[in-house]
Amino acid sequence: MSHRALAFTAESLLEKLRLLPAANAYIVSLSGGADSTALLHAMTTVQSQLENPLSAVHVNHGLHDDADLWQSRCETFCRQLGVDLTCLPIEPGNKSGKGLEAEARHLRYEAIAELLNPGDSLLTAHHADDQAETLLLNLMRGSGVDGLSGMPESRPLGKGFLQRPMLDFQSHALKNYLEKNKIDWTEDPSNQYLNHDRNFVRHEILPLLEKRWPEVGKRLLLTRKAMSGARQLLEDLADKNLRKAQIHPLVIRLSTDLKDDIELLKLVLRRWIKQTGRHSIPAYRLETFCQQLLHASTDNNVSVSWDGCVLRFYRQHLWLQTGAKILPCALTTWPTGTTRFELGRDTGYLQLTTKDANVDLSRTMLEKTITTGGRGVLEERVIQQGGHHKNLKKLLQAAGIPPWLRDSIPLCTMDGELLAVGDWCLNDQFEAWLQENDSRLSWHPQHPMLRLIHAQLHLKKH
Repeated sequence: MSHRALAFTAESLLEKLRLLPAANAYIVSLSGGADSTALLHAMTTVQSQLENPLSAVHVNHGLHDDADLWQSRCETFCRQLGVDLTCLPIEPGNKSGKGLEAEARHLRYEAIAELLNPGDSLLTAHHADDQAETLLLNLMRGSGVDGLSGMPESRPLGKGFLQRPMLDFQSHALKNYLEKNKIDWTEDPSNQYLNHDRNFVRHEILPLLEKRWPEVGKRLLLTRKAMSGARQLLEDLADKNLRKAQIHPLVIRLSTDLKDDIELLKLVLRRWIKQTGRHSIPAYRLETFCQQLLHASTDNNVSVSWDGCVLRFYRQHLWLQTGAKILPCALTTWPTGTTRFELGRDTGYLQLTTKDANVDLSRTMLEKTITTGGRGVLEERVIQQGGHHKNLKKLLQAAGIPPWLRDSIPLCTMDGELLAVGDWCLNDQFEAWLQENDSRLSWHPQHPMLRLIHAQLHLKKH
């Protein structure tokens, strides 16, 4: 059956929902437009058969003079249906540089994701025409198999997931449903603005293609189906290789197989980044990064940055930083008489503990003034260990700590001497003092990468 012949009814929506992963609760994204209005009304009709809580969410972007009026209409509609509505204000301002439309979409999903509990489903009213537009837009952006697979019917979002049960229905079918049920909807005039890429495709490109190739939307959706099958095969291949290479959610080993096959490497990297929930790396940057890897020596610090992420190569491993820059360990003095010392958001804390009930470490620490900081803020560069003076730089290199993480390793000094590097390399005199008091120094980093480094160093030590 063609998409044009598929009528939208509450019963047909229920059939689609039952094909999607089960949800604990449904939250309909309601703009007040025809599509989301039809979705919410149909959901209320079949709610008793779903036996799941149903609510709605409206995001007020504040971009139009009538934004508050549209919110008020959504509130009235939900009261008439007996559906709880949450209204979320956002303030897009094109701060990301990707355009107002893209930023508004990002902020909208970010705000809604905060509402979702585990197992909750956000239902959006994307339909077959939206899908066709998305395919054309992605084609113009030079997308590969992922982009030409279009919008998935279900994907993770926050603690729950986003579901699109209306992708088989066309826009006119949804409006027919509303007219049949005598339901009004709001028209957003910005949907006619041709300076928005999607509107240009909708009002100019697709009608022109339709004249030459009737049912072009259906043809595009057949392409999407073929690409979805190809994407699944590629994802399976990427997952198989990623499982072999991944040693941590943020670190993979660059095996010979990956380095010798640049297309496989790009496939695995895109899949890895996607699994972290971050935006994909631009194709040209990924290509440049992979080419640099082919010619990089073991200790070369090759890196690429995009959208707040950094991917780095060091000693045959790739490290993915997905958030804010990891903070260095700040220069501070250990408060006298304390056995636990806070180091900062990422670096965590240092702690002295003893197994001897007769030892009062707090009293003992009153006699000592210990300064803690990172490599970049302390002058001490050698530590006496095993009767030898060892160079700090060589110690960190030998430990395999990537250069960009070295300033976050806490160093403890007293009276001009380096006492400890983290908690695995200790000055001879300091270690003897710890043994004399049946005590130990332990470092508890908070950032996932520092935790990995810490675990690896203790594994080597033992």
